[in-house]
Amino acid sequence: MMKNPLLSIIVPVYNVEKYLRTSLDSIFVQDTDDCEILLINDGSKDGSLSVLREYEKKYRNVRVINKVNEGVSTTRNCGLDECRGEYLYFMDADDILHPQLLSFLRKEIVEVYPDIIVWDFATFYTNPKFVPIPSEVKIEDVQNEHKEAFNYLMANGSAVSLCSKAIRRSRVGEIIRVDPTMTYGEDMFFCWKVILMADNIRYIRLPLYYYRQSGYGATNRFHPDLYEHYRRAFDDIRLFVEQQGIVNVNILANIDYHFACRIPALTSMEIRAPYSIDKQVSHLQHVLQDEYIRRGLLSNSQLNGKLFTLARNNEVSKMLKIARLEAVKSKLLYPLKKILK
Repeated sequence: MMKNPLLSIIVPVYNVEKYLRTSLDSIFVQDTDDCEILLINDGSKDGSLSVLREYEKKYRNVRVINKVNEGVSTTRNCGLDECRGEYLYFMDADDILHPQLLSFLRKEIVEVYPDIIVWDFATFYTNPKFVPIPSEVKIEDVQNEHKEAFNYLMANGSAVSLCSKAIRRSRVGEIIRVDPTMTYGEDMFFCWKVILMADNIRYIRLPLYYYRQSGYGATNRFHPDLYEHYRRAFDDIRLFVEQQGIVNVNILANIDYHFACRIPALTSMEIRAPYSIDKQVSHLQHVLQDEYIRRGLLSNSQLNGKLFTLARNNEVSKMLKIARLEAVKSKLLYPLKKILK
């Protein structure tokens, strides 16, 4: 058991035996001598736990935690409570790391010691195509003096994923945890809080994490009460900045903006609901009356896609029609994407 690891790699595991060895091998193909690897089995019903025990026997820096099924958020929080590293990092158990990720992180930690290290990610269906590392890698210092870093990273597609960030553990402390009541979008609010508390953020402009596209992820399932969970989460962000004494006009405007940005997700989720079309229309109309969303739509002209225009005009039936067409198109294109990528 390591006393003072530089990095804790936390991997929640639930019924991923098929992909687990490939994912774990992408960690151990790298130098992990100064890392602890926490493999947390969340009550898997397949052979995942047996695979974890194999790696625990093989590597001295692996610790397996076996617990009852409670969901990925509670499992991640377990990792936060158990980890000892100076930095912490979450990896999903069916994805793959770039073989040079840990060397990048080690160099940044030793030379810069930032609060957060962020990097880009890519997706794959069967085998990832690792990006070649150029002779000169672009690494940015992200400004956050006025708490603007979250918006900048969001615009670059790297704000909300837990799997594209290594975080100094002291910045998380005892006050920031993943919301266990959320089953969709919970990463965003954890990352937002951590980024708000950061003074020094480094951004590696390379895809160093590879998400497996299986067609069975969270975006493809119906999540009951998604709007209600989102509303509580945005209220919690507002309370958090007030409690931390960092509230300002821009942060409050960002809350409105980012809630309005959830309109496509909320619309897509509505068409998966197991109730009538009339109820889908009624519920989405209710969602669009939310004060955060209304302010976000009215104050942000950059939200100018067709769905946002329809939302401003409360044309809910047309919004649902677009979402249904997009869902059909996505389903039809998935087999082709799997072949090509």
